[in-house]
Amino acid sequence: MLTIVADNANDLFIKASRLLLKQGLKRVTRDLETLETPDEICLTLTDPAKSLITLPPRHPDLKKYQYLEAELKWYLSGSLEVAPILPYSGFWKQICNDNQTVNSNYGHYAFFQKTKGLSQFDWCLEKLKKDPYSRQAVINFNQPFHKYPGNKDFVCTMGQQFIFRQGRLDSVVWMRSNDLIYGTTFNLPWFAYLHQRMAETLGTPLGKYSHIASTLHVYEKHYSLLQALACYQVTPADRRQARRIWSLWQDFIHEKSPDFAGRIRIPS
Repeated sequence: MLTIVADNANDLFIKASRLLLKQGLKRVTRDLETLETPDEICLTLTDPAKSLITLPPRHPDLKKYQYLEAELKWYLSGSLEVAPILPYSGFWKQICNDNQTVNSNYGHYAFFQKTKGLSQFDWCLEKLKKDPYSRQAVINFNQPFHKYPGNKDFVCTMGQQFIFRQGRLDSVVWMRSNDLIYGTTFNLPWFAYLHQRMAETLGTPLGKYSHIASTLHVYEKHYSLLQALACYQVTPADRRQARRIWSLWQDFIHEKSPDFAGRIRIPS
């Protein structure tokens, strides 16, 4: 398994881009060419509070941050209806069901899908409260009922586990398929949010976040962006901007501010 470790999402993203550019293998799936890792990969974030990618080549304006804010609100609503997220990304229209619902609202499975009267998040919480060393604190996202003919939204994330190690709460996510450019940009903040929320609810220190993908890939239309990211040199101004955005995101997810994207200023 390939492994990349970084303190923050920006460094993780650049390292992953360089690895794909150097070691990636071309593959055609569903008539789309991709460059993908030659093996499974684990992206480890040692500080999950720095889960947002803020690199200028990836976020040249506010649109991605506006989408990120809208996606979190949509996830936390638990709605499988596509309408709330469509104003921020037409992508969901391409994969929605005939009844205008999708399968990949991750918040639905974490907070609204019940098991013996408990949400999956609360199931994990109770497991760890009763036994801090339990290995059963798992949220399942990909479901058996997603296996039907013609499904255009076959959930990419298999599951997320929360596990204590050395007095800290670690989290591990496994994805069957992960697009680096779109997927990682928005998946890291969401799963790191769940990780933080679990640790804070339990009152335990936050450990590392590990993001395992059976295939990490980039689509042909993003090859030039991949090149730009792989070659990008982070500046002191980038680091200052990143710290500010990470702080604004923490305010937002901890409900200290109702707004996230609107507080960001992109340097001209």
